Amino acid sequence: MELETQFLTENDCYQIGQTIRPQGVMVHSTGVAQPDPEVFVRRWNKPNVEKCVHAFVGRERTIQTLPWTMRGWHAGTGTTGRSANNTHISFECCEPAGHTYQGGEMVGYDVQANRPYFNALYQNAVRLTAMLCRQFGLNPLEPGVVICHAEGYDLGVASNHGDVLQWWPKHGVTMDQFRRDTARAMEDNDEEDDMTQERFNELMDGYLARRALLGPSEWSAPARAWAEEQGIVSGDGDGSFRYRSFTTREETVQMLYQLKNA
Repeated sequence: MELETQFLTENDCYQIGQTIRPQGVMVHSTGVAQPDPEVFVRRWNKPNVEKCVHAFVGRERTIQTLPWTMRGWHAGTGTTGRSANNTHISFECCEPAGHTYQGGEMVGYDVQANRPYFNALYQNAVRLTAMLCRQFGLNPLEPGVVICHAEGYDLGVASNHGDVLQWWPKHGVTMDQFRRDTARAMEDNDEEDDMTQERFNELMDGYLARRALLGPSEWSAPARAWAEEQGIVSGDGDGSFRYRSFTTREETVQMLYQLKNA
């Protein structure tokens, strides 16, 4: 996970500078089809925005926008009169392009096309939450520690929003799974402190498998189309070209051979 820091210093929340003792992490999604975290940093880094989170998570980058112990403006007030603003670190998951909203429901969202985006973003969200839980001594499996905005509403500590349950279940992901994956990521980090070659190989295999699921970037579209037309890149037989995977020397010489004979 690439973690950058761009504090929202012009936001009123940052200017007030209240602090909290983190007791949990609340997961949000932006509710708009915009995958670039930088866009939200620009939109929110000014006065009179009336909202502020600790980070934005994207497909390829995560931007921290508040110090973790600064009180954010992300949850509103729940039915109990309490607010997760006083207890929880917050982050927004940036949604991919191509859909709209009607009555709180995603319209025109293509689950299959967005699967690589979601998988990458989800892993970034897991890593960020695991890092925060480790840093502040939190157990993600304890009730009320790692929650989404919708769960915060059910618990009476957040306003009536449906995120992230309007989105994640489309990919078969529940918050219970997210909590388990976060706990597992924390265990993996603990094991890395006593790394063995066998464990390193296991982690590397998992990393390479995840990279194979990532879709290509738009900027490479013309080059990819040319390479496929020339037969230089032919995929692995199931329609996957694995453009974000690493290339072995064997694959490199094969592509050079195919280029020479194209």
